[in-house]
Amino acid sequence: MPVFDAIFTASSGQSFNFGYKAGVLYSIDPIGDLPVELETSQGYQQVGATVESRSISGVTRTITGRILRNTAYLKRQLRDIFTPGATGRLTVAGKYYCDAEVQRCPAISAANLWPTFSFQLYCPNPYWRSVSETSISLFYTQPAFRLPVCYSTHQFGLRIQSDFLKLSNPGPDTQDFVLTLTAQGVVQNPGVRDLATGEYLRFLTEMQDGDVIRLWREDGRLRIEQIIDGETFNAFELLDESSTLWTLRHGTRAWTRTADSGMTALYLTLSFSAAYASLVVEENS
Repeated sequence: MPVFDAIFTASSGQSFNFGYKAGVLYSIDPIGDLPVELETSQGYQQVGATVESRSISGVTRTITGRILRNTAYLKRQLRDIFTPGATGRLTVAGKYYCDAEVQRCPAISAANLWPTFSFQLYCPNPYWRSVSETSISLFYTQPAFRLPVCYSTHQFGLRIQSDFLKLSNPGPDTQDFVLTLTAQGVVQNPGVRDLATGEYLRFLTEMQDGDVIRLWREDGRLRIEQIIDGETFNAFELLDESSTLWTLRHGTRAWTRTADSGMTALYLTLSFSAAYASLVVEENS
């Protein structure tokens, strides 16, 4: 049984808590153990095989447990929250989460003393994602001066613009990131490029002062929007079809802005949550 607490928050706003404090002992299987699907090929007289591609599918997580107290109330909660079609977010130890949908509704024993239960959640994205989001901008603050000691919490500085986004992804490669391009002047065909790989994104448009382009994925599907004078538009048609930068790779990366003209007026922000194939949670977390 996990020694850490967990909570499932349904899209309806209802929630169910797991853990000793909530009176619900439980286990999740699998927490890790993700299978990687490999497509291989083998040539004539070849020894061994060549891996052509690899992928990871969604995962079914089985949650089993025992109710220690508030038996009648918690039985009803299990019945009413984990219903067919219910979706939500399972958060573990307050640090990691996976979005999920009910795949099998709870089976709850009839016992009044310490009844058991079991149900299944399907996670389309099998990774556990960090609750703490990392956000990187081209701007950073250089300390300049500080007010007298009685105002020690007020420190002033200069807002400096970096030449590229410096970012570190501690998890595996991910396509789940949000990239925001903001114009503070006229920018022709803005974009971003990974300095190490040469991969890039490019948008065929002329941005005016205050315009914003945002790229992200929703349920695995690429989304692009443009904000002009406070109004939001679908901007998928702006994407240069030759673009190749779809993945934020593991490790330390550097992404630089690009433009045909007006590059110094283009500002980038990137945010993401690190993903992990398994959980390592300390008991005191």
